[in-house]
Amino acid sequence: MVPKRTSSDGQPGTLGETLRRLRTSARLTLQQLSKRSSIAISTLSKIENGQLSPTYEKIAALAIGLGVDVSELFSQAPKPVPLGRRSITKAGDGIVHETAQYVYEVLNGDLADKRFVPLFTTVKAHSIGEFRSLLRHDGEEFIYVLEGTIIVNTEFYAPCVLDKGDAMYFDSAMGHACVSGGDADAKVLWVCSHITLA
Repeated sequence: MVPKRTSSDGQPGTLGETLRRLRTSARLTLQQLSKRSSIAISTLSKIENGQLSPTYEKIAALAIGLGVDVSELFSQAPKPVPLGRRSITKAGDGIVHETAQYVYEVLNGDLADKRFVPLFTTVKAHSIGEFRSLLRHDGEEFIYVLEGTIIVNTEFYAPCVLDKGDAMYFDSAMGHACVSGGDADAKVLWVCSHITLA
């Protein structure tokens, strides 16, 4: 089940509802969005109906298919981009999106058209076997370990152990997956850049 989340205006909503709104406003059918995002029509339908919680990889593919910023999939309505803007997310007030491997808390989700997406992430996976395959998408990523230990598995390098205070920057197009290296779940600040195509 896709968890409910709260928009910046305090109204409840879901990723599926926002996806449907953006798709219909772009005048795209499920079939057209499927072709643009390389995500099966049945999968798109399940996401829109709250029956499937997509990975960040699929969220990034949806953003590219829609020609929007990833953060727009977590906001209720488009907002103008003023100069000198700022956003504050109080502890625990981010927009939560959970997958089998991670719990993402999207920080500063009220700002559209950001150049990067900051995520407070709990790494629930403890084995690379919990992933069907390594994840990949456009952009670059930065990970900073806040609590625990993670093992970063990447396509071109040997697995790397990162402890509290350690950081890594890498190309998102390179296959990657993080697992907790300890008995407890790890917590990281995960920042993703992304490319949107109009």
